[in-house]
Amino acid sequence: SPPPMLSPSPLSILFTLTLTLTLTLLFSSSSASDVEVEAGGLQFQEKWFTQKLDHFNFQVKDTYEQRYFVNDQFWGSNPVYSSSSCKGPIFFYTGNESPVTSYIEASGFFNEVVAPKFGGILIYAEHRYFGESVPFNTSNPWSPEHVGWCTPDQALADYAELIKTLKLAPDMADCPVFAFGGSYGGMLTTWFRIKYPNIVDFGLAASAPFAFEGSGVSPYAFALACTDTYNEARAGCGDSIKKGLTDLNAMTKTAEGRQTIASYFSLCDKSLPTQESAEEVVEWAMNGLIDQAMLDYPYPTDYGIAIPGWPVNKTCDIVQDFTGPRAHAVALGMNPFYNGTGTHHCFDVEKDIPNFGVCCGWPYLACTEVFIPSGLTGMFPFAKYSADDSIKACAEQFEVELDPSWSQTHWGGFDALKATSKLIFSNGLLDPWHTSGVTESLSEDLPAILIPEAAHHLDLRGPNPGDPEYVKAARAEEMLYISKWLTEYFSVSRVEL
Repeated sequence: SPPPMLSPSPLSILFTLTLTLTLTLLFSSSSASDVEVEAGGLQFQEKWFTQKLDHFNFQVKDTYEQRYFVNDQFWGSNPVYSSSSCKGPIFFYTGNESPVTSYIEASGFFNEVVAPKFGGILIYAEHRYFGESVPFNTSNPWSPEHVGWCTPDQALADYAELIKTLKLAPDMADCPVFAFGGSYGGMLTTWFRIKYPNIVDFGLAASAPFAFEGSGVSPYAFALACTDTYNEARAGCGDSIKKGLTDLNAMTKTAEGRQTIASYFSLCDKSLPTQESAEEVVEWAMNGLIDQAMLDYPYPTDYGIAIPGWPVNKTCDIVQDFTGPRAHAVALGMNPFYNGTGTHHCFDVEKDIPNFGVCCGWPYLACTEVFIPSGLTGMFPFAKYSADDSIKACAEQFEVELDPSWSQTHWGGFDALKATSKLIFSNGLLDPWHTSGVTESLSEDLPAILIPEAAHHLDLRGPNPGDPEYVKAARAEEMLYISKWLTEYFSVSRVEL
């Protein structure tokens, strides 16, 4: 199973800043390989496209090879959504901060439902610097001399150039483009529609956060929402976890306390010689608590670690039923997330972590154009949001000067969204990121769909027997908008002809 479409948690940011036509025969700039990816029984062919390294500095002549995947199995299968100059709509995934193959496998709603229904072609574009779309032949593209071209603006220009070239094909020339993405990918879908309305006609942005510095959203909103998710799973769970984490933090300060931490967590290496080494264990537990709130899906998933369905509920049951010290309860409560198979006899906090395939890219983006302020409160021991600490961390890691206000200035936050149209914003209410998303409809064709009992962009995943009725209803509502907009588009196209 793929890494999730996730932006790293605020805690991670806090610590790391301190997240039909074979087109290759038509275009010399596009090439295909024999590589295919299977997802939900569908085959996606790997292709490559030559991109400019810098779309905005005409003195830079360098290029790089961008990877993308295509499935045209359903393309043209519904004559209602086709015309003489369009075989069928284009459904385009705006790749984000992991290898694009992970998003193919995690977007079953579009692969298994939307594309077949509307006779569309599926295109998944990989974000520059991630997966195999790395501009430089180096083991460290994140070094200061190489990383400067890793920006949302450059990625969006990549997507625009790719679509523009693909649409030179006669039966794709007038096809509408429906962009979609989750988390940072949802942000990119939104900005793609705003910045390139001549390229993108519609979009679905799932679990997309826009709570930049100056947006009016509290930097503690995520932590408070995370606390709510645990308390809703079982009354008092968040309070018990807070007591346990507070005790664990105090225990890191003494040798006896550190020995107890190693025992509580069943660490493979029982030695925690320093306070810092013990704090890393507590951080590992906190990251797990945050990540499983985002991944609180109703059925088992696998992200390099096997996660059971409704993991938050399982953690809260363990924590609340255990009668011993709260610190020990929290340690035991990490088993559903970090030991879902029940096969671990001990833990290595360096190795027993989810495989999100992110590396350094999200922290760099958060240090430059996608900075979302975050602090800890609620069930987590209080950690004050500090712009100065984030500025210092960005300078140390990437040699860049973070301007906390720039993301809001550059992208416009929530205010800029009102200037566009035909975008769906969806958010699961179990997902702590919903507090940073669009939770109220901005206009008739800028709807907000809120989904109880849903975690991070659950609606983009393929239909599953375990899906709550709320998720099924949300997908049905999304289909209504997609159908309405595509029907209008092709009706107008035929009238014009």
